[in-house]
Amino acid sequence: MIGLFKTKAMRNELLLYIYEAIFRRPIINLYARRFSRRVLISYSTYHFSKDNYAAHSNYNESHVIASIFDNMGYQVDVVNNNRIAKIDFSQYDVVFGEGLPVFQAIQGAGSPLTIYYGTGSHPFHCTQQSYNRLIYFCQKYRSLPIYSTRTSDYRWGLAASLADTVICIGNSETRQTFIDNGSKRVYSVDPTFHQRPDRFTITEGKDFSRSRKSMLWFGSYGLLHKGLDLAVEAFRDRSDWTLHICGYTEAEKNFLNSLDLPCNVVVHGFVNVLTEEFADIASEVCFVILPSCSEGTATAVVTAVGNGGMVPIVTKECGYDVGDSGFVIELSVDDIGRTMDKLDGIDISRLKDLSLKAQSVACNRYTVENFKCNMSKHLTEILGR
Repeated sequence: MIGLFKTKAMRNELLLYIYEAIFRRPIINLYARRFSRRVLISYSTYHFSKDNYAAHSNYNESHVIASIFDNMGYQVDVVNNNRIAKIDFSQYDVVFGEGLPVFQAIQGAGSPLTIYYGTGSHPFHCTQQSYNRLIYFCQKYRSLPIYSTRTSDYRWGLAASLADTVICIGNSETRQTFIDNGSKRVYSVDPTFHQRPDRFTITEGKDFSRSRKSMLWFGSYGLLHKGLDLAVEAFRDRSDWTLHICGYTEAEKNFLNSLDLPCNVVVHGFVNVLTEEFADIASEVCFVILPSCSEGTATAVVTAVGNGGMVPIVTKECGYDVGDSGFVIELSVDDIGRTMDKLDGIDISRLKDLSLKAQSVACNRYTVENFKCNMSKHLTEILGR
């Protein structure tokens, strides 16, 4: 219920203003330091008001970034990325983050060094891809589920293209979206994910003869953007397969209902990855699928692979390197169906090998330690320049 209220609040200017006035006030001097240099982080003040939050790994990543600046001798201030604010940018040596305050800093005269932090692909690319999916859906179903897309204010895109430097979460595919849209210098880092202590036990105990016909669609809001309709349509004619859906489905119930879900599609709603409910689902599922049209690196896929040993079935737009332990699909129902045909021909021992390898790669690559190391290296180089 709280999550549903927050989602509705984000779509109503008055409710959003009230919500942010209570819960998302600017944070000045986060660590109470007396440093002469100052950095303004434009992201989310809410990330610094919660402890041990498991809904998304970006909360932990925010703390890592702030601590790096603190260790480098910068007073850390934090504002929210979605609102134009009264900010004296002459006080700051660096503005780091995304959204409207970064645009403000670039727009002003004598602006500080700006580092755009891209948590997805370039905003122009992401928005266009989302509109393309919306057009496809409307032409096919005569329905326009705008709230199931992922679009942004044009000023976010200008901030990304005009910032002095970009650090984006993602792989080479993600990085290229920034280069294609005029960003000057672009660095990339891998995201992190919440790791269950029993993650390898779940995979080792999985019955692949039973789970081989099941997939999990795992994502957050923006069900159309993330290709849920494509996955559902592919499963409609494959009654021998089962599709499980985990995400913020309650907030987009109208879109979900418009899909006329077949009997072999099971909706779980939001599921905390650290609960027994997630462990039960993971033990029943062999694959995770995300036919998304644009991501940074899809953290939901990383989480499903790392905690549930699920073999990734993703589009290249997901920013996830499948290597030789996963499958890349196109943004089409037909290609998802062709991939399912291919999976039907893989023997059980091979499926288990793919699962264990994919999980091992995810658990070793997408760590807080790696994120901190790479982010520190990039910031040291950028600020040293």
